[in-house]
Amino acid sequence: MLPQFVIDALKQHRVRQLEAHLKASTAWVERDLVFCNINGDYFPFTSLDDLFHDLLEEAGLPYMRFHDLRHSAATILLTMGVHPKLVQELLGHSQIRMTLDTYSHVLPSMQREAMNKLDDWFGDDEQRDDKQAK
Repeated sequence: MLPQFVIDALKQHRVRQLEAHLKASTAWVERDLVFCNINGDYFPFTSLDDLFHDLLEEAGLPYMRFHDLRHSAATILLTMGVHPKLVQELLGHSQIRMTLDTYSHVLPSMQREAMNKLDDWFGDDEQRDDKQAK
């Protein structure tokens, strides 16, 4: 399952890929890849890594490994309140413990948010007014 904005981006990418296929004509290597080089063949990791780092620099973002995108996505999902079991499944972790151990740094802020929600639900009006004033 993918969010709609990713599906839309992949559809646009597919159109560009079909155009590249037509342009390459008989030089096209059909490997049925989503991401490939200009001839349809495998994208060498070093080239992909260089392109990724160029994009980071262009966007003014700090250096990170390509694999760090996976960790960033998991952290963002957890801080958005997505259930850890779903994050575990998306990451392909066989055990929930792996997900929780790896992303435990996110839990303290989630715990504060949970306590604030309990205060909002069960706290008296005076506590709510004090909290909103802070």
